[in-house]
Amino acid sequence: MSASAARATTVTAFKTLVEFRGEWLAKTFLARQADKFCPLCLLEDGSRDAWRQQLIWCFEPVHRCLKHGVWLEHLEHPVLDLREGLARLEPHSARLADEASPSYLHWLDHRLSDAMRGGTDWLERQDLQQVLDASLMIGAVMNNGHKVRPQTLAPQAREAAVETGFRIYSLGPAAITAALDDIRNASPARAVQAGPLSRYGALHDWLDRRCNARDPGPIRDILRDHIVQHDAVDAGEVVLGIEIAQRRFHTIQSLAEASGIERRRLSRLLQKLGMVPTGASDAESGLLRFEVAAVSVVLTDFKTAITFNEVPDYIGASLRQTQALYSAGFLAPLFPVDAPGAVRNQVFARRSLDAFLARLAVLPEIDAPAVVGLQTIAYACQRGAGTTVDVIDLIFKGELRAFRRSGPPAFDKVLVSPAEALALRAA
Repeated sequence: MSASAARATTVTAFKTLVEFRGEWLAKTFLARQADKFCPLCLLEDGSRDAWRQQLIWCFEPVHRCLKHGVWLEHLEHPVLDLREGLARLEPHSARLADEASPSYLHWLDHRLSDAMRGGTDWLERQDLQQVLDASLMIGAVMNNGHKVRPQTLAPQAREAAVETGFRIYSLGPAAITAALDDIRNASPARAVQAGPLSRYGALHDWLDRRCNARDPGPIRDILRDHIVQHDAVDAGEVVLGIEIAQRRFHTIQSLAEASGIERRRLSRLLQKLGMVPTGASDAESGLLRFEVAAVSVVLTDFKTAITFNEVPDYIGASLRQTQALYSAGFLAPLFPVDAPGAVRNQVFARRSLDAFLARLAVLPEIDAPAVVGLQTIAYACQRGAGTTVDVIDLIFKGELRAFRRSGPPAFDKVLVSPAEALALRAA
């Protein structure tokens, strides 16, 4: 055997890890001792002295012989050499595997045929254990449910789990994310307070607590991103070892805490805004999530809203003018109403009122006393120019020239020519 071939098959132990071709793997993943074998392969080797322990048998996810399609047999106790642990060979005991050989075994066999790993392929950038452990955990949850304990599965079931996961994992992050969608949707957890452990089961438990001795690979980052994209994770919370810098979503509960509005009342308010389905139960609304960017605007609207009686002073109009503008739809209430013009217990977002005032702010400023014939909208209406709604509608359509006095925009600072307004009305 050449020196390079010897290095390619050398496994060096260091406490709980082993070094193999520059990769650090768990001893439970790659065994230095012989504990599995294919009786047909040993039969082909010939005499007992010629028996060879094949490298691929040493990997924990390997449960069958690729060459003969039979399940590997287990020694009663792991030994340094097959000849020490196997008294005699019984080839007739070989158990044929009915299914076709899994694709992950072909991938592993191909990877082992190269002296070193390399390349830019998604799988080639990861070590063997990262690929196959992630495949096992994804497949085990998908095949056997969220509470599965992969280490207790029978060899055939473990092989099936790795194969299910590998067919997904080998396609890259997009396919993995889609699988996480399926895992999350299949979770039996329906409680409002259900966390990632309930949503992703054994996969989350593995990445959160059980694989800290070595880097599990990109699967951890992919799952973390999935959690942040689907759960209302607050800034400062630690998700799979990383502190989240910024909240992306709110739930009804977190919104209630942020706004100071009682949760059930908040749910009813959001139903009026169309953000929660009408008639949704407390449990159903509790499962919803809301984009922080969008819902933060709603929170501000809640906190700064004013009553209808406060609107006239805010926009600089009389109560009667305000009522007319509201009934015509120029002033929108925070919560939709059933009847046009209804104002009982109605509130208005300052943001909405500011948008109305912004339409007045674009009118050119003018020194009113220096211009003959300009008057307020109220004056023009009194002289037969129409209603408040008629005049403001003409202004916003650009059909009636309008100006405003200097200073902050306000309805009573808008100036028009009553003669022009009358001419337009007559036309």
